[in-house]
Amino acid sequence: MRAFATLFASCLACTLLCGCTSGDSSSRAPGKQRLFKVEDDAIPFKHDAGATGKRHITEIVGSGAGLFDADGDGDLDLYLVNGARDQLLVQIDGEFKPASQDCGIGGTDSGMGIAIGDIDGDGDPDIFVANNGPDRLYINDGKARFQEQAVQRGINISTFSSAAAFVDIEGDGDLDLFVCSYLDFDEKTFTPCTRGDLEVYCAPANYPAVPCRLLLNDGRGHFTDVSESSGLNDLPAKALGVISIDIENDGDPDLYVANDGEPNFLLINQWKQQGRIFFEEDALLAGCAYGEGAKAEAGMGVDAADLDGDGDEEILVTNLEAQSNSCYRNDGDGLFMETSFANGLGAASLAHVGFGIRVIDANLDGWLDIFVTNGHILDNIGEIRQGSSSFAQVDQLFIGDGSHFVLTPHIQNNDETVGRSLVSGDIDNDGDTDLIITRWNGSPRLLRSTAAGTSHVIGLQLVGTPPASSTDAIGARITVTAGDRVFIREHRVQSSYLASHDPRQLFALPAGNTSARVHIRWPDGSEGEQNLQSGGYHRWQQGVGIVASTPFQSPR
Repeated sequence: MRAFATLFASCLACTLLCGCTSGDSSSRAPGKQRLFKVEDDAIPFKHDAGATGKRHITEIVGSGAGLFDADGDGDLDLYLVNGARDQLLVQIDGEFKPASQDCGIGGTDSGMGIAIGDIDGDGDPDIFVANNGPDRLYINDGKARFQEQAVQRGINISTFSSAAAFVDIEGDGDLDLFVCSYLDFDEKTFTPCTRGDLEVYCAPANYPAVPCRLLLNDGRGHFTDVSESSGLNDLPAKALGVISIDIENDGDPDLYVANDGEPNFLLINQWKQQGRIFFEEDALLAGCAYGEGAKAEAGMGVDAADLDGDGDEEILVTNLEAQSNSCYRNDGDGLFMETSFANGLGAASLAHVGFGIRVIDANLDGWLDIFVTNGHILDNIGEIRQGSSSFAQVDQLFIGDGSHFVLTPHIQNNDETVGRSLVSGDIDNDGDTDLIITRWNGSPRLLRSTAAGTSHVIGLQLVGTPPASSTDAIGARITVTAGDRVFIREHRVQSSYLASHDPRQLFALPAGNTSARVHIRWPDGSEGEQNLQSGGYHRWQQGVGIVASTPFQSPR
């Protein structure tokens, strides 16, 4: 196995010498092209909100998407949640094509979010879809053929679910499932809302809150609902976003939940402290329950990353217009401070309704950047405000330098669109991060990165070894050291808004570095360390080491 890894390392070095992933950016002078190219016709799908003409709130807040390798061929495929029938698209020769009719994907519910992970430990990704109505669980046979088995495997949720995340709550080596509940909507008792003479989508304040759900995996992909005993039933939510994040750095995952019009939750996992599956809600004391001005905001998308390079992760939340998006700076002791106006994110977001948010290194300079997709929640807001606001809005890229963010043009013509979910992944395997934006009642937008080849980049694919860790290794802590820089990242796949991302990680190295020391703290606390060469993806299996290394493909 070591000889195998050494052979591929040599191939990577050869690739670098040949210039395919050169760190020389002289051929790409600043200002000659944007960081992304728009490909609006690349994905053969159109979102259907399932609109009835009655402006039900279920119609306006969807839908999500997920990138993953459904068939094990090394290319990312795409699952698109819909207000009608969902769609699986597989990549064939670099193009997304509809999967065959017998792939097993269906669903005619009001689709919302998605979580993708290996729930049964057989090495291939399965799919959970959150709906307004019965949630779905699709079990993969490894060849992109699925069987819907939610009820058979203990998932029987018929309320209005939104986002979801797979996470190993008690560290037993399998993926448990956290499901956000949005609100209690019943079309039988629905009463229309108006502004003046115009009918509008009702605000979430018009509906009761509903607790989120936690379902424990028995290791074979069967689930038990422990929402009551874990304390979640005492926390009614209007949740639209969730991430797993180890706030205390004690090795067990906590959860941050973005609520719409209610205080956000910071759910501290008590497994190691109390020996039981129970959450203590700590957002108010920790300083991340409210936004600017200490007010509850319309939390939607959420992400986390070490924005300032101090070793702990900040939390970001998208909100409604006039509220600003939130950036909660982590002081390392589990306490946060809202800093969006101080770091350049706040003022630029005031005029927009933010949904999907993703922290990526867009320009591969080693500093993290922030992308936000925007779109209003009232389709007739232009008429209501006589043109001062619009339903479609521009997306935003904020380029970071470790302390401040600057709004930066990212495409040639930044036209307005009604964005919802934002999904990231290296779609063409060239070592940079591409983006997919789902658009309300429209086709998804593919933003293909043009950054490949401008820096030396290391790609990682982590594989846990059950029962020590889940095969997805969710919660692993990655530390990359190169030159005078140290990058620390917690491995997660679900974040943003209703999204599941490419499970691989990318790290752009400081100028002059072509390799880095990479340390992994696996979810069970075991550790591994390797010196890795840039220029490709390294598949790292827990307890074994590097089992495969694949050079990046040439940029398209």
